[in-house]
Amino acid sequence: MSSSENSATVSPLADMLAGLLNRLSPDSGIDVAAPVAELVAAHAQGHVCLPLRSQAARRLRSSPLVGKPGDYAPLLLDGADRLYFARHWHDEHRLAVRLSAMAADVQPADAARVRAALDPLFPSANLGQGPDRQKLAAALAARQRLLVISGGPGTGKTTTVVRLLALIASLSPRPLVMAMAAPTGKAAARLSESVQKARDALPVAEAVRGQLPGQAQTLHRLLGLRPGQARPRYHAGQPLPLDVLVVDEASMIDLELMARTVDALPPHARLVLLGDRDQLPSVDAGAVLADLCGRVAYRPATRQWLAEASGETLPETPDALGKLADCVMLLTHSHRFRADSGIGELARSVNAGEGEAAWRVLQEGRFDDIELRPALDETALMAGRRDYLQAIRAGAPLDEAQAAFGRFMALAGERRQVAQINAAMERSLEAEGLKQPGRDWYPGRPVMIAANDYGLGLFNGDIGFAVARDEGVRVAFPMPDGEWREFAPGRLPEHDTVFAMTVHKSQGSEFDEVWLALPDRPGNVLDRPLVYTAITRARRRFVLAGAKPVWDDAVSRVNVRYSGLPDQLL
Repeated sequence: MSSSENSATVSPLADMLAGLLNRLSPDSGIDVAAPVAELVAAHAQGHVCLPLRSQAARRLRSSPLVGKPGDYAPLLLDGADRLYFARHWHDEHRLAVRLSAMAADVQPADAARVRAALDPLFPSANLGQGPDRQKLAAALAARQRLLVISGGPGTGKTTTVVRLLALIASLSPRPLVMAMAAPTGKAAARLSESVQKARDALPVAEAVRGQLPGQAQTLHRLLGLRPGQARPRYHAGQPLPLDVLVVDEASMIDLELMARTVDALPPHARLVLLGDRDQLPSVDAGAVLADLCGRVAYRPATRQWLAEASGETLPETPDALGKLADCVMLLTHSHRFRADSGIGELARSVNAGEGEAAWRVLQEGRFDDIELRPALDETALMAGRRDYLQAIRAGAPLDEAQAAFGRFMALAGERRQVAQINAAMERSLEAEGLKQPGRDWYPGRPVMIAANDYGLGLFNGDIGFAVARDEGVRVAFPMPDGEWREFAPGRLPEHDTVFAMTVHKSQGSEFDEVWLALPDRPGNVLDRPLVYTAITRARRRFVLAGAKPVWDDAVSRVNVRYSGLPDQLL
């Protein structure tokens, strides 16, 4: 959301809230309108709280509307002068307490027994790449109820989690109930596909393989969250019937949803969070995965146990451990991007904030998998979609059309750019007679669902394709079981054309070729995590369309989100 769009939404809401709060305490002499407006604006930008100057904090503390953490008040001000809406502080505190308790509950595990089960799952030595962090992560899962695994594309997060689940199952004295989830339907489908492939190749007994989950679902479906219902089906009072929960694409999960997920786990359950801490944070408030990965440390006794259980040695870490010590593993070796990969080199430079070096990589032409162009043009857009459009026109099997669609994607940081790119594509389709002017629906229109519909089984992020049928245009969507379902266009929940998409919407997806269209001028929306996320959506080729001043500003900009979670986990 751009700053102008934010302002248009935030101002009426802030005015309404400030008016309500001031009416609750008309005689206090403290006007909360200004801090409430700032807090609403901060929340719209993804912040959980608002740091205040000490003078402003002292003034607010005298208001009956502002309490200390844990008080019954609409606004809470903590000891570090951070202002919260009460709900957000309670979400943050509840999450910190539950995660800290899980981290402290170390499960006894015999190192020799773990080693015997672990070695067949990780038979290849990680020669020349330092310690095998995938193997170490699996070993940690044998003793930690909480495990956070962060790594960039191709570092083997999914492979690791399948093997660690097999390890946990093989060590358990009883069959375990396991589940997998992700924040969007698209990410859940991708996780299901990856896990199914890896599961079949595991060197384990069928009894172990049978315990591993085959399908992932959205977190909303897992928890039983439905529109209009304040409370999900599963919560602290009615926990999920699970022993192990794996959550992928954790960088996309906001504070409230993460708190609800952890709340719904039974006391004995294990939680494994997967994601890339350097990717874009959630659309809503919070940057939970980045907060959890801010301090990576291991106790000496844990490093010794890991060496015995895995044969791998971790380097020493700082003495300041924190409550999540031993619970975070960073995967650093990319199996997808080789040393001669331009995409990998570009992503590393951007992630390090080296904008000039990254621009040189784009300009030099040393790599054939990256390219720099001044702008995104309609001819290039149509060329990228030609295979997909031909598959639709030829009535190819839907799996083939879907594969063709995944070969190319245009991305942008701003929604207005996405609308412009989609409009340009439809003009080109009309010029070639593939779309009738004035018609919304036509064979080949790709759409992304923007709102969950539990009745239809369609969820935010699902992508479908309009196809011609005897009864008219129908929109086909892949289902978790591998089948396709077709719907009349009028039955669909809120949706958008998706010849292009925002970088935010692309999370959880990969495409063979990705083009990133920069805006004409710098802006707050475009920052380093967004550029890094866009680059790492590309499997084989990345093209940047834009100018150097916008690029430089974006790579240098890191929009840190205000949160008290790291302090609560110290």
